[in-house]
Amino acid sequence: MPIIVGISLRVAGKIYSFDPGSDAYYLGERVLVETARGTELGTVRQPPHAVADAQVPPGLKRVLRRATDADLRKDAANRDREARALAACRRHIERLNLPMRLIDAQYTFDGSHVLINFQAENRVDFRELVRELGRELHTRIELRQVGVRDEAKLLDGYGMCGRRLCCSAFLTGFAPVAINMAKAQGLALNPQKISGVCGRLMCCLAFEYAHYSELRVGMPKVNARIDTPRGAGKVTKVNALARQVEVTIPGEDSPIWFSMDELYPDTAPPCAAGGCAGCQRHEGADAQPAPVAVLSPAETGAPDPPRRNRRRRPKEAGPRAEAPPADGEGERPQRRPRRAAPGEADAQPPPTDGTPPAPEGAAPRAFPSGRYRPRRRR
Repeated sequence: MPIIVGISLRVAGKIYSFDPGSDAYYLGERVLVETARGTELGTVRQPPHAVADAQVPPGLKRVLRRATDADLRKDAANRDREARALAACRRHIERLNLPMRLIDAQYTFDGSHVLINFQAENRVDFRELVRELGRELHTRIELRQVGVRDEAKLLDGYGMCGRRLCCSAFLTGFAPVAINMAKAQGLALNPQKISGVCGRLMCCLAFEYAHYSELRVGMPKVNARIDTPRGAGKVTKVNALARQVEVTIPGEDSPIWFSMDELYPDTAPPCAAGGCAGCQRHEGADAQPAPVAVLSPAETGAPDPPRRNRRRRPKEAGPRAEAPPADGEGERPQRRPRRAAPGEADAQPPPTDGTPPAPEGAAPRAFPSGRYRPRRRR
């Protein structure tokens, strides 16, 4: 199986796969790699490990070598060049009056390429800006427009929780975030409470949603009617982390909090089938459901069920007429006379219900009065 190593070029950046060769690289070690933009200085995020052939990306490149002290000093000098490139770009933007906001600049390790990230509401024609920067910086210039989330990731900062932004600390990509994730966690749907510094829904709602979904398995939902030791009531709040529910009971002065162990003192709660994520009742216990044995009637000794006749009898308007007696022993009773063919109409007796006979030469009636008429197709 092939061996690959995961390397990121920026802090909390995307992890790329490279071929380590015969060298052993350790987690957090600085190495030099060859990329599409040139030589880059990266950090080992995933030590060398074996993967399947289908997981190897096409065009896998090798790690050049480990970074030395001279390489680290050169990388620090590139950080100073990035600050000067931002100052020059900001000066040209003001002169050309371009509606764009600079974020940062990133030099490659060899200094042959500089990437400048900016944020703008609409598309910007920056061709003149690229020509001016190329004449001043004497290097290849690339401008990239990013969104508000990428802007917060590149600028870094602290959220309302007091910790460093998740996107800048450890998130390597942005997952879609929906408002139902905040509802599942019981958060107030206040835009100021559930939005990050970028103005979008907080990224922590996405990767915490799976944990809350596991904890809520087997717990009653809000507005559900349940039975409690104090009587039947209505669920008003659900605390998934504590495995508790608040129930409003008629006759009580205030809502009462119940734990899942109090609601199910003798029998196992619905979380016994799995997914309780370690509640107090099933912490450290195997919560697998017991196997159910399915026995056949022969094994249980029970008689076979009666066989049902699926043939349907035609509905009759009146009581069933008795069959005429048989002409002889062992002979079947006579059936009703068949309907006369059109050619035999002359042999039929005249009607006795007062209906005038058909004129001579007229077509015979296929269904005389009083005979059975077939049901019309719908």
